[in-house]
Amino acid sequence: MLHKTDWEGGRNKTFLSMINNVLTTDGFYFCTDYDLTHTLQRLANTSPDFQEMSLLERADQRFVWNGNLLRELAAQPEVTHFALPVVHGFIVMKPCRINGKIFEWILISRRSCFRAGVRYYVRGIDSEGHAANFVETEQIVLYEGAKASFVQTRGSMPFYWSQRPNLKYKPKPIISKTTSISTLSSSSMEKKPLEQAFAKMVSGMNNGMLSYIAFDFHKECSHMRWDRLQILVDSVSEIQDEYG
Repeated sequence: MLHKTDWEGGRNKTFLSMINNVLTTDGFYFCTDYDLTHTLQRLANTSPDFQEMSLLERADQRFVWNGNLLRELAAQPEVTHFALPVVHGFIVMKPCRINGKIFEWILISRRSCFRAGVRYYVRGIDSEGHAANFVETEQIVLYEGAKASFVQTRGSMPFYWSQRPNLKYKPKPIISKTTSISTLSSSSMEKKPLEQAFAKMVSGMNNGMLSYIAFDFHKECSHMRWDRLQILVDSVSEIQDEYG
């Protein structure tokens, strides 16, 4: 016969196991004295009042993965300093030496908590404009008091489209002008319609500040032909020179 204490003990072990599983999952980071949710570029354009706010109050909500858990604490100023935003992604910090000069090299990847999901199931944007599986990657270089930040972003093609996997695992994408999208057929994967739709969108919003170059990485570099990345490097070399 199972006693109540035994039953409660079993439930407690289950809950502890679930908590440990979450806490030991790779890719979650927090910091007590630095705002991981913002790039150095964004922080450079903030006011003194912003700098005085707690990390939770001023955090970029796109990258706060424990935002729901901290919502009630955010309304209590006396505890906000103990409520730290948790980001999901990747962080590495390393001292480096080039030509005898030592500098600190930092890489921070922040994954958006909006419209995150499994590949093929979560594609495109939602009604709020959040792109699926959006990631912001920032490279920071610190050298003799100077700071340099280079930011790259990636995510799903930012328009309404969807994809549903099947046994062939290469479903055809369906592009739509609304959030209501029908089930997909089982024909082979077609990248061209997506590329054309994205190119058209970029062209329509271009004010001379944006350059778009299509590069099919999986096609060009299949079978470990990494040398073919030179095709992309050559195509953007002029733009890089202009950028400086």
